[in-house]
Amino acid sequence: MPIADVKPKLPRLLIVDAGQPVRAALARQIEQTYEVLEAGDGAAAWQLLASEPRIKVVISGLALPEMDGYALLERIRASKLPRLRDVPVLMISGGEGEVERARAASLGATDFISAGIGAAELTARLDALTQLARAKEDLDASRVAVSEQATTDPLTQLFTMGFMVKQGSAMYSYARRHTLTLAVLRLGLDNFEAVRTKVGDVIADQIIVAVAKLLDSRMRKEDCVARTGAAEFGIMSPATTGEAAARFAQRVAEEIRAAKITWQGQKIAISVSIGACDNASEVVESFADLLVIAQQRMQQAYAAGGDRVVFAPGPKNNAAPKMQREAPSIEEALAMLASGRSEALVPHAGDLARRLYPLVRFCDDLFTRDPDVSAEIKLPKTLTRTQRMKKISS
Repeated sequence: MPIADVKPKLPRLLIVDAGQPVRAALARQIEQTYEVLEAGDGAAAWQLLASEPRIKVVISGLALPEMDGYALLERIRASKLPRLRDVPVLMISGGEGEVERARAASLGATDFISAGIGAAELTARLDALTQLARAKEDLDASRVAVSEQATTDPLTQLFTMGFMVKQGSAMYSYARRHTLTLAVLRLGLDNFEAVRTKVGDVIADQIIVAVAKLLDSRMRKEDCVARTGAAEFGIMSPATTGEAAARFAQRVAEEIRAAKITWQGQKIAISVSIGACDNASEVVESFADLLVIAQQRMQQAYAAGGDRVVFAPGPKNNAAPKMQREAPSIEEALAMLASGRSEALVPHAGDLARRLYPLVRFCDDLFTRDPDVSAEIKLPKTLTRTQRMKKISS
């Protein structure tokens, strides 16, 4: 088909009125510039709006069967879908008085037109509304693009979900390649929308920031904590098992529960639901799988009443390389101790002790034979092996 024969899609518009003649008269005036859909009652109009994402403007009467114009307008403005919530709605004004018009305006009517409006005026007003809606869509799209590229959440200064996914994918690949464990936590504050409704956005945001600071202060340098939702957070911990992460999560839950938050003299109770998992205890193929499992367990914790941690290891990931790493070298172990990662050495303590014992025995024998050596390197005074044996036997 030649390019010249391809016609651009016209903006789609919905006319809602109980009178077919009114709908037909309005449609005739704009059929050259708009694709017109019609509905004779509010319920049918709502179904069309929900199923037709291309509808850019609504023209509606007030006196409608099966959900009147007021109820339709209220449902549109209360929608959780931005495309519905923000759609321009022109109300057809007939014999209504100022009270009716004021009520429609308070419910979110964009403007009012008369049933006998001229074609030129109607087209001009619709064009202005569609251009405004298009500009808003472009602005929203650019904001989404910017937020997806951002690495830091502006409210909490934690990492964003986008950064966590990107960084987590790299961590997962590294852990799989080097047979390391990687634990993931998902945390959600319980019933926080009710808290926000009660205390307002300012206080609610302050609570979110306080929780973010608490989590961030408990992180190791190699861990990553991000804000993943309005009142949700995610944590990645390399070289950590899900069981250890769950114990840490339990301590965090206890701290959040014990937090003293008051508003207008009333105590605001805050609790958290947490899901935990790791790549060694689950059959997973990607970091995204870990996120999903942790999210599901967080939802299980919330469904069970909240204020709890859910960690239920699934079948071991036999398809993946063994995730328990061999004991680190002595140098690596010392470096891990220096960086505060002693917990990761617990599974290897026996092997490290066996490898260190000959060296410890050599030093013990040397210092026992030649006290000057001990004095020269200024070791703290300790019992000799003979003295220790005598102490034990006694």
